[in-house]
Order: sequence, then C-alpha cells, then structure tokens
Amino acid sequence: LYGRLDTGLLMDDWSSTDVNGVKSEGTDWGMQSGNTTTSRIGVKGSEEISDGLTVGFVLETKISGDTGAAFGDGFDRESTIWMKTNYGTLWAGKISSIWSDGGSNGFWGNYVPFTTGNAVGVGTNFMVAGGRVANRISYRSPTFAGFTVYADYAFGDEENENRTTSDRPLGLGLNYANGGFGAGLAFQYVNEDTGTEPGDPEDQFTVGLGMSYDFGVAKVLFAGNYYQNANSVGTVLDGTSDGMLDLTGASKTTFDELKGYAVSLGAQIPAWGGQWEVGVAYTDGQDDADQGTFEFTGYNGAVMYSYPLSKRTNVYAGAGYTKVDADGNGFDKAEYESTTAMLGLVHKF
Repeated sequence: LYGRLDTGLLMDDWSSTDVNGVKSEGTDWGMQSGNTTTSRIGVKGSEEISDGLTVGFVLETKISGDTGAAFGDGFDRESTIWMKTNYGTLWAGKISSIWSDGGSNGFWGNYVPFTTGNAVGVGTNFMVAGGRVANRISYRSPTFAGFTVYADYAFGDEENENRTTSDRPLGLGLNYANGGFGAGLAFQYVNEDTGTEPGDPEDQFTVGLGMSYDFGVAKVLFAGNYYQNANSVGTVLDGTSDGMLDLTGASKTTFDELKGYAVSLGAQIPAWGGQWEVGVAYTDGQDDADQGTFEFTGYNGAVMYSYPLSKRTNVYAGAGYTKVDADGNGFDKAEYESTTAMLGLVHKF
C-alpha cells in the first residue's frame, strides 16, 4: 500500500476576456489538494516466478486530500498487470503514454521543470502529451549502453476496441542517459475516431525532444514539442472544453487540425538543504484546417522551493505567472491571465 497527500493553500489572481470582449476577473484563494503532485493512493505487488521472470500489478487512484473524495472513477490513474523478463518489461491495462511525465512507463518528466498539474508551473500542460487511456500495451526495453527503447499501443475504448470508431494511439520513444547527461526522443501517432469526430478527422502526429544536464550546482532541463492535427493543446485548449481560453460565442470552439509547437526551459537547483525549481514555457499554434483563421500563443514563468522535513515529507512554496491569448474565427481576441502563489505540505507513504 502506498500513496501521497499534497495539501496546501493556493491564491489565484486571474482575469479572462471572452470572444465578445467581456472581461471577468477575481482573486480566489483557499485550500487545495495536489498543488505540486497529484494526491493518490495505490496498491502494488509482484511475484518472482523464476530467474528472469517477475509478474506484478499496480492499482492507483486519485484522491482529494482537502475533501476526502476518492475512487470517483475507480482506479483512474493506473490499473495494470506487468511482466518483467530479460527482454524488457511489458504492461497491460490503463496506463499513461510513454510521452508523459507520469505512470509506470512515462519518461518525459526527466526533461520538464514542473510536473503536469503543478499549480504555478504549467510544464507539459502547454504541450500535446499522451494521457492515461484504457486497453494499452506499454513496453520498455533493457538498457544497452545508456539507451532504452519505449513503445506503446492502445486498442481504444471498451465498446469499440481496435475499431475505427475509437482513438488508437501509438507511441515510440528512445531515451539516453550517461552520467549527468540525458536525452529523449518520442513520436506519437493517433489513429482518430471516425465515428464521432466532426467531419473527416485528421490523424494526430506529435514529436518531442528533451535534454538535460546535471552540472552539480544545477540540473538544466529542456523540452520541445511539435504537433500536427491535434484536437487540443494541454490546458490551453482542452479537448471540447475551452481550457484556459473562454471561446463561448466563437464560430468554432472544437478543433481537429491544430498545428504548432511548445518549448520549456528550466533548472533544478539544490540550496539551503532543499531545492529550487525554476522554469519558463511557451506555445504557439494555429488551426491548420481549410479557411482556418484561429491562432493562439501562451507563456508561463514559475519558481518553487521545496524543503525536506524527512525522507517522506517536504514543505513547498511557489509562485507563477501565465498568459494565453487567441484570435481569429470571427472575433478580435480572447485572453487569459493568471498570477498564482501556493504554500503546502507533501507526505508520501
């Protein structure tokens, strides 16, 4: 049995301008779960069958430390059985993509300064990253001369497995680590649902590149992401919802051919017995469909300090600034701006 609780205070001073020029603003503050890392509880285990063969499982769900809510969607974070051999490790079930910073087999967190969902630093939330999906097979090879190969494939949702009426993502990745240097490359292709997507959906393609180097006094992190025919971009444009941008009233609020890029640069700096984490992120994209006029940009800057009270418990404080804007599709401009600060405690068990 394992897990973690991240609970703290969060202040968000924000403003949002919709496509009609109507501005909303406010300052929200209160108790929040998961400011720096998702609060969770899980069960895992393994059995060594023989030399070179071990079988195990992971069942993990999100919890809300401030309200006690849990198991809303069952084991929504991960539900896998896995097998490790001399030829690599294979997972089957619900698991994150290799192009993510979470789960048992995601390696992109090696190259982003803030994890997904961090309240002050958006990290991969400005990128088109692979999320958790059901019915996925995920593979990681043994490491040879510093190189590790990753691959995954998802069969789609339960009712439409391996049919054209379900999204079926495929990912390939290569990671290299040698001393203080690390580099990763990932490709993801999504054979999109042709049954419920509007019009004639275009299949999504994504490529990501990451690099890091530990200088001792600081570890520097870089990640870049190019996407084509995306339906959403992190939390900037979040699927069929608006994400950070309020596009209510625009002639088009859902997308199938978003094209653009995102980059992040950051550093992890040991200091005073703890660690500073600083980073900036930027994204620039557009609707690449015929007669598409929609364009958007976004940037974020953040800083956070974490101090360990023990091997299992740390306190943190951080602040960040985010701004996103878009225009086109018959409106002048939609904007979102936020200044955020947080203070909290993480306990892992």
